[in-house]
Amino acid sequence: MENKKANCIVEVSVDSATGRRAVGIMNMRQALELPEMLSLTYTHPDPVKAAAGIVVNRQELAGFLACH
Repeated sequence: MENKKANCIVEVSVDSATGRRAVGIMNMRQALELPEMLSLTYTHPDPVKAAAGIVVNRQELAGFLACH
């Protein structure tokens, strides 16, 4: 059975000295397949929290995917 959380949509951004820049919008599985970079952040998988501007790091995103 496929994990439905893997299909939740997040925005991936890169943080730099000039601010945060969007890389793309993808599902959580695709986001976690990106190369590990400390500068990447991800919007919270909960749409309400994402709309509030809450971002998570790669470890936190993987934790959301692991929780069923």
